[in-house]
Amino acid sequence: METERILLSNKNFLIKDALDKIDIALEDLNLEPKDTLHVRLIAEETLGMFSAMAGEYNGLVWFETKKDECHVMLVSKTEMDIEKKKEIMSVSRTGENTLAKGFMGKIADIIENGFLNYDNIMKLQQQYGGGYVDYAALGGSPSERDFFSWSLEQYKDALQDVMESDDAAGSAWDELEKSIVARLADDVTVGVKKDEVDMNICVKLTGK
Repeated sequence: METERILLSNKNFLIKDALDKIDIALEDLNLEPKDTLHVRLIAEETLGMFSAMAGEYNGLVWFETKKDECHVMLVSKTEMDIEKKKEIMSVSRTGENTLAKGFMGKIADIIENGFLNYDNIMKLQQQYGGGYVDYAALGGSPSERDFFSWSLEQYKDALQDVMESDDAAGSAWDELEKSIVARLADDVTVGVKKDEVDMNICVKLTGK
């Protein structure tokens, strides 16, 4: 089942208005109470990330249920100004977006850099505590020349492989554990191509 698509824009974007529409959409899905709460919490954290992103965005969010899964789907286009992003980065002595704290902040930064320049994604490094983790490359892969895909499941596997030898990776894992999306979602996939992003958050339904 697919719900009605909800229009998003961070021009005069109000999370409350979008969440009111999301509540109606979730009622239509007839999920059990615990599953409904989990999906709504994920949607709320995702919308918070969306509204905080730099540049002007227009998008759609909707829900799809398949067997024992619910998918939070988000498609967005941007009018991101590369000069605006450079200005954001220039305030940091390292040239990195140190404002992108938290797991969802990292996803937002991957998306923004993917919109601007595909090559930047593969070179991007984000500071975690006293070290660096190339979080775009961990869990990410170039599927074709101008397309980048990233997966939470692959990211977790990659972090676990290096955590014992890399303190920064351990800090990154701590951030995952604090994120509602990372804890409740079975997987998150992000695809970036030119000025479009497709985001799919898969939630395993408990039937409770």
